[in-house]
Amino acid sequence: MARPKSPLLSREQILRAALAQIDATGSLGLPKLARDLNVGTSSLYHHFKGGREEVVESIRGLLSSEGMPCEREPGESWQDFTRRWAGAYRTAFAAHPAAVPLMTAQTVSHPATLASYEVLAEVLHEAGFGDDELLHAVTVLDCFILGSALDAGSPVEVWAARGDGESRLARAIAAARAQPGDRAERAFRLGLESLLSGLSALLERDCAERVFG
Repeated sequence: MARPKSPLLSREQILRAALAQIDATGSLGLPKLARDLNVGTSSLYHHFKGGREEVVESIRGLLSSEGMPCEREPGESWQDFTRRWAGAYRTAFAAHPAAVPLMTAQTVSHPATLASYEVLAEVLHEAGFGDDELLHAVTVLDCFILGSALDAGSPVEVWAARGDGESRLARAIAAARAQPGDRAERAFRLGLESLLSGLSALLERDCAERVFG
């Protein structure tokens, strides 16, 4: 029997099917993935020799390459770049919140993802963050964005309102419901601006300490 002129299965096909499984079940199993694709499990290992871990990391790379910026725009301030970077990152990962716990359980190693983090690191370094603080700043942003991506996939009613209309939480829930737009998106913007203000204050403090000792 003649060999097919093109592969019957591509890496991207596998990743898209894996994402669909994660979206539906919150987990990833290679035997089930193989059944979904109507192939043997060995076919998956042919494309992903690292098995499940490589599939998960490649999903991270797929989402990163589709959303996370790898270039700073001319004249863009570090705050504006960080806003754009954080917003794109959140949008990409909030589309698949069930994948977030799987990705946070292993080391970030995909080249596309690391390239985007590298640009963020360069931008923050140029803004004034030294090596002793830079990774902490990146970590704070990363944790916040991933948490916000999970929040985007949470139930519409995150907190159950008590019947007591005088409850402060119940009043806050009612006020949030009355606001236009998406609650999770508004919370993300509030949190991001708070983080940027805090990082800016940290830079100003460090600058003052260098000048005045």
